Amino acid sequence: MSTAPTDQSNSPVTSRLSRGMERLLGLVFCGVVLLNFVSATMRYLGGGAILGADEVQVYAVVWLVFIGAAIVAWRGAHLRMDVFSTRLQGPAARLRDLLETLLAVAVCGTMSWVSLRFVLQIHEMGQRSDGAGIPMWAAHSAVLVGFALITLAAAYGLVKKLRALLH
Repeated sequence: MSTAPTDQSNSPVTSRLSRGMERLLGLVFCGVVLLNFVSATMRYLGGGAILGADEVQVYAVVWLVFIGAAIVAWRGAHLRMDVFSTRLQGPAARLRDLLETLLAVAVCGTMSWVSLRFVLQIHEMGQRSDGAGIPMWAAHSAVLVGFALITLAAAYGLVKKLRALLH
């Protein structure tokens, strides 16, 4: 397996946005660690844990994973199996790249659609988490947002690859 960092943006604005998102995700992660530390400390000192802290931590990490995956997809730095692809060159390699990107658009687009339907359904039910009272549609939206962003990144890559083939 390898990563092939090919930042699809080639734009300073998108590059800065991506780095800004990384920093924000880092701060959120630090907040999650701090919340975990404070809650555990309170629990062991006999004061009781922070109610709902575990839920907040879990949902925050899920959001971190899906937004992080979108950043990686935008940069084209996702893991891929390259046992066969390293042997392909010329038109065969371009066709493989095109099919890989088309498959990513199809699969991630489908996941976005399914996630959207689920988020709308759970929003309609008004369900909230037990400890922190977090609306469950907000927690489950991480999957929708992550896959939607990955779909956009793959679609952008597909357009670039099709343009390159036509020129």
